[in-house]
Amino acid sequence: MPKISVIMPVYKTEATVAAAIESVLSQTFADFELLCVDDGSPDKAGETLAAYAAKDSRVRVFTQENRGLSGARNTGLEQAVGEYVTFLDSDDALPRHALATFLSAAEQTGAAVVVSERPVDVETDEAKREAIAVETVSQKVRVSTTPLKSVLAGRRMRSSAWNKFYLRSTIGDRRFIEGIYFEDWPFVTELLGDLEKVAIVSVPCYVYSKIGESIVRSSFNQKKVTSYLTGIEHVTSYFEGHPQRKWAMRRVRMAQEMLEKRMRKAGMLAKKGLWRWL
Repeated sequence: MPKISVIMPVYKTEATVAAAIESVLSQTFADFELLCVDDGSPDKAGETLAAYAAKDSRVRVFTQENRGLSGARNTGLEQAVGEYVTFLDSDDALPRHALATFLSAAEQTGAAVVVSERPVDVETDEAKREAIAVETVSQKVRVSTTPLKSVLAGRRMRSSAWNKFYLRSTIGDRRFIEGIYFEDWPFVTELLGDLEKVAIVSVPCYVYSKIGESIVRSSFNQKKVTSYLTGIEHVTSYFEGHPQRKWAMRRVRMAQEMLEKRMRKAGMLAKKGLWRWL
């Protein structure tokens, strides 16, 4: 059984998926499985996945009809067998030290979830290659007994599913909400809200690509509005009567403010104070 399962959804990323896979295969810690979920990708990404799976038994490929990023990640969680799990988007990458850094922090602290500082944001292929090549780092590890306050209330660490490292048994049957965008923050908020501590490493363990199009950078539309509202409703309901409700609702307010800002920018909202009328 591999120590770590890396879950990577794949959809319309034939130009970047090979680099993402190579970044995992070149990790300094080698006891992992890479679960590539072909989410009905209409391009040639599936051919790339098949080629890598034929060369390296650690690469496992699953093909399904398109269910979106949440559905692909959920498939990965259902198939994962590693003691730990981490997520990678197929247009991004991991620096070579990432898995070793995450695992060291988890074993050193006994924390079920490890979070690293903000990812390395890259805007060129050359910058991505340089960020991937980082092999060893000097890091500090601290433990927070207030996971939501530490991770979500500030801006240094994003509430994305990636850039984090999870004990798989802690995730259990928890899954991403399917059919929406921005599914990361409800998943992460609810998971961290149920933890007594989280480990935080002082170095970034993820390479986030700003090259090309993405859901976050694409134009705002009604589905995105609905996605925000679904996440807000889900988290608000989950934390009803929960001891961490105060910090969860702070994250909900951040989502509300972001929704208002994006709706105004897209011309979908004429004035501030959306939540007074909902």
